[in-house]
Amino acid sequence: LAGLAAAAPGELAAALAPAPVDSPELRLRKLRAELEQGRVAAAEEGLRELEAYVPDDWRVVWYRGVTGLAAGDFEGAALSFDALYDAFPGEPAPKLALGLAAEVLGQADNAAEYYRLVWSRDPGFVGAAFSLARVQWAAGLRQEAVRTLESVPEASIHYTAARVAAIRARLRRRDPAEPLLADLTACAAQLEALEGLGLDAVRRERLAAEVLGTALDWVLSGSPGQTAERASGSGLRAGGTARTVLLGSQLDERGLRFGLERAYRTLARLARRGEERIELVERANRFRPRTMV
Repeated sequence: LAGLAAAAPGELAAALAPAPVDSPELRLRKLRAELEQGRVAAAEEGLRELEAYVPDDWRVVWYRGVTGLAAGDFEGAALSFDALYDAFPGEPAPKLALGLAAEVLGQADNAAEYYRLVWSRDPGFVGAAFSLARVQWAAGLRQEAVRTLESVPEASIHYTAARVAAIRARLRRRDPAEPLLADLTACAAQLEALEGLGLDAVRRERLAAEVLGTALDWVLSGSPGQTAERASGSGLRAGGTARTVLLGSQLDERGLRFGLERAYRTLARLARRGEERIELVERANRFRPRTMV
């Protein structure tokens, strides 16, 4: 079995079929391979055989829950994971599984609580942070989602992904009337910090285009909330002066259009396919401000 660890699910199933020795581990690997290939009916049959073979093995309960999720039996899956939670209350896996089951059942509060339990106790389970942020963002708790993503430690290999997700969480699905200046400046600062940590050029320019594009929409809509933000200090530098530059672009229509043009031309240079390069150049041209020549 150890030699098959890296095999694709289809290759694994074919390799396991003629195995001369039967064992719980062999049956579990077959069951998992069926699930990974989306063969739910075959997985359910394998699960029934496994239950008859080792009825008292906790892994049977786990895969009953996983198979239930794959089959759309979310309530049944939750019952299986709940039984494991009762048996192993200190283990993170049942809590994460219960969070997912609650999420697909539309129980956002319960899902968030399970994810929060895991993340607050073990920062090594970064998936719990992403899951918690996803539930918070879906519930309209934008700032809570951002704080969760920004709580991923810099030592984590998922730090960059978490910061990228935090930038996008600040920008997407915004109410046009919401104050935005503080989030724009926070996004710009985070993006500049990520560049210093080795963020690749393509992702950097795509994020820059998203930040600048959101800023342009905000400026064109009259910069709602700007006066209140500046009055509260959220759009000010430490010295009290207004932030007028965003990722090297002036925070006005002309400056932001130049910034977007620059970002898309850079992306065009980095594009691998000719069609993509042409599309990006055309987009850059659309954003280029009109000039007197």
